[in-house]
Amino acid sequence: MDTNMMRKNLEIRNPWWKDHKYIPREESLPKRDLYFELLDNLEHSLILNIVGLRRVGKSTILKQLIAHLVEKKTNPEYVFYFLFDYASQIKKTKFLDEILSFYFEQVIDNPAMLFKESEKVYIFLDEIQYIENWQAVLKKYYDLSNKRIKFIVTGSQSMLLKGKNRESLAGRIFDYYLPPMSFREFIRIKQAQVEVLNPYDLFDLPKLFGKLTQFDLYNGKKIYDLSREYIVSGQFPETLELRDINKRHNYINESVIGKIEEDCVNIFNIEKVDEFKLMVRYLLNNVGSIFEIINIGREVKASKKTLEKYIGYLKESYIFEIIYKYHKSLIKRGRVSKKIYTTCTNFICALNYYTEDHMNEVPQAFGKIIENAVYDALSLKYINGDSISFFRDKEREIDFIISKNNKQLPMEVKSSNNIKFSDLIAINKYLKKERLDFGIVVTRNQIEKKNINGNTIYYIPYYLILMMI
Repeated sequence: MDTNMMRKNLEIRNPWWKDHKYIPREESLPKRDLYFELLDNLEHSLILNIVGLRRVGKSTILKQLIAHLVEKKTNPEYVFYFLFDYASQIKKTKFLDEILSFYFEQVIDNPAMLFKESEKVYIFLDEIQYIENWQAVLKKYYDLSNKRIKFIVTGSQSMLLKGKNRESLAGRIFDYYLPPMSFREFIRIKQAQVEVLNPYDLFDLPKLFGKLTQFDLYNGKKIYDLSREYIVSGQFPETLELRDINKRHNYINESVIGKIEEDCVNIFNIEKVDEFKLMVRYLLNNVGSIFEIINIGREVKASKKTLEKYIGYLKESYIFEIIYKYHKSLIKRGRVSKKIYTTCTNFICALNYYTEDHMNEVPQAFGKIIENAVYDALSLKYINGDSISFFRDKEREIDFIISKNNKQLPMEVKSSNNIKFSDLIAINKYLKKERLDFGIVVTRNQIEKKNINGNTIYYIPYYLILMMI
């Protein structure tokens, strides 16, 4: 290793070492909610692992945390940042070990990592999934320093972030999932002059309904208009800087979907690239539908085994999630029908170059898109993997069954105000059979409490569902 070259390389990545007044430009960018949570945990000893899709702001949060440390006069050389990249970095474990070893020996002149009680080193490692067995390297330095090193790492591939050696970090690491921006974050970062609801729990709806109704009366129109932009193109921080809708879609197609596909192809050695990309697009255009691998195989001309691997890669890349038909047995639930959703409705809209006007012009497509947006909110609110399922009995289906503390809440997503009695047969039967207190029908902008066949059903606009988190 060329010592001078390595030193220059690290100084370029860490300009605050030389210029103590240097503040990363990311400090001026809007801050995601997770930034404030990480800030509260910056002095704890655990390794912090930020995971999530590309371009949701993981690297920006690291730079904002670095700016915080520099501004509060932390020793600049005790703040270290390094970005790993598949195209330009060596993936071997030794590469990470050499970088850290060089840093402690040549930069801060403390090869034995003997720190005073008042000293702490902050090491930020970006996109660490490109390094094999990174967990073992971090464990070594973490243990040698007697917890005086604070590691904050990010990654975009769940499979590689867990890995077979993940257990070596048991008790030393805490994971944070950074999803695409929530509707609440979108409103705050966009600096929209509108009142927002406090987060709430759908199971408390009977107590909150009056408050929701009053809020909708005064703010519903503004919130509805904002929700259209959010669903179509407003879930990535950088898209808000682009006014042109086509530029937003191009950004999402190229910098998010395209990069995820590229990562999967490179990391998992996918040979039939066109086949893989065709399946990604097929799944994005069929969210919310019950799917069978064999049927997808007919569409994209691929084997069941290959498609199962592809879907696994995409789940681990945070682009898709799967829910199952409700069954009281969790074991049997995994063997029954399933539906797929994307973690970001902007993907569907970017792929098809939908605008906000298309919400009225293509109602069938946007029915599924709004259903997906509702699912994304539910999945973040009720984070237990078994908390959200769907119900299907012959030809009748209920979009979501939410489970919490041995309680159930059925939800139908209609995304319009033209709801017929026949649309409610399934949810009415389910409420009566399970003796549940109430159900929810998600509408476009209708809010109402109804008694139908002795069952209480709340009509709630989809944009108020998005505001529960």
